[in-house]
Amino acid sequence: KLFVNDQAIREDGLSTALNGHPRESAVVLRADRVTVLERFVGVVDEVRGLGFRQVSLEVLRS
Repeated sequence: KLFVNDQAIREDGLSTALNGHPRESAVVLRADRVTVLERFVGVVDEVRGLGFRQVSLEVLRS
């Protein structure tokens, strides 16, 4: 699932959800250990394609 500020969003709604945020904002992507790497890389690419350059990863170990 995708979330923006703890709000669930649709798979195709990432650009809409991030649209109002300044491009200088840091984006933290959280993934658990069942997240498929290909899916994660796709989300990173989409976020960067929207103009965000500060993208970091947080891995949840629970």
